[in-house]
Amino acid sequence: MSNMKSQEEQKMIIRQSQIKLALDYFNTCSVCPTLTDLIKTTTMLEDYITNGYSKDMVNKFEKLDSYINQQYKNNK
Repeated sequence: MSNMKSQEEQKMIIRQSQIKLALDYFNTCSVCPTLTDLIKTTTMLEDYITNGYSKDMVNKFEKLDSYINQQYKNNK
């Protein structure tokens, strides 16, 4: 039971740190994301931390970058 709790605590710590990273990223880029975009970004970062590097992950981040540039940065 304590191992299960420990895993849940680790997941919570990962989520918290990745949502902070996502917020820092958006703030650095002067972007005010929707909650949906913030959660999508956090989930992708969490997936990267949990599962590590993969070409599929790189493709997802490239698509996210393209979307952010199109949605937010180009509309300023």
